Amino acid sequence: MAPARRRTSQRVATSPGCRPLYDMYLAAEQTKPRRWADVEADFLSAMWEFDRNFAAGRANQGDNQNGKGDFFTDLIALVLENATGRSLYGRGKVPGLIFEQHMLDASFPAEGDVELVIETKAAGAPKSGRNPRQKDPHGRPGSSDLKKRVTEAGLKTIDLKAEAARLAGEGQGPTSDLVSWLRRSKPRCFLFLAIRVVGDNDLRNTLKYARAAGQIMDGVGLVAYRPAADGEGYDLCPVGPELELDRVLARVSTALRNLGS
Repeated sequence: MAPARRRTSQRVATSPGCRPLYDMYLAAEQTKPRRWADVEADFLSAMWEFDRNFAAGRANQGDNQNGKGDFFTDLIALVLENATGRSLYGRGKVPGLIFEQHMLDASFPAEGDVELVIETKAAGAPKSGRNPRQKDPHGRPGSSDLKKRVTEAGLKTIDLKAEAARLAGEGQGPTSDLVSWLRRSKPRCFLFLAIRVVGDNDLRNTLKYARAAGQIMDGVGLVAYRPAADGEGYDLCPVGPELELDRVLARVSTALRNLGS
């Protein structure tokens, strides 16, 4: 089977609950964004409308757990493809040193040795009829499952890099200075996070886990947002320049262009 170029997920395209996300993605395809700044405001609006659907029961748990994350992956891939002229590919059965295979939703190139991997995670949800025991009226903290998700992305990164080092046959496997080894090893792995936070403590925890991921990944970009004070829409949260999604995307764009065709 030929490698699949990254496209909008089937759930996002067909589920009524994901309609705000799909409409936003289709609009972005037409405007051809090359930076996160080109889509950030529309992204926040789409997430607000989606979360209203979820709170009202018009979007289901599958939409929330899978559709939202798929949409974020698709949007990141779209920006990178427009910025670089390179196509990103979904790849399956990519071997690691320990695990037999990994699924890569967005990577480059289409075949052969993987040179660059994009991982994305989206987390946080408003209170709805599906979680009536949620204590915070604003919903589930985005950082609740973030440690687990960051750990999963980090393990995949280490496993892929360790297998690439083994196949190179040059004795360049992991060392006691793991962080330095990760920085100089292929493939280059980047993590992008879209996190809905519900308070200052949630934001602090989100930043803590994102910075921890930055010790493992080649770069981590974060867009954190919270309900506006007037209850209408989302406001961005400051995350610092080292995690600013637009800056990290620019780094990935440079790396992708330098990999050639």
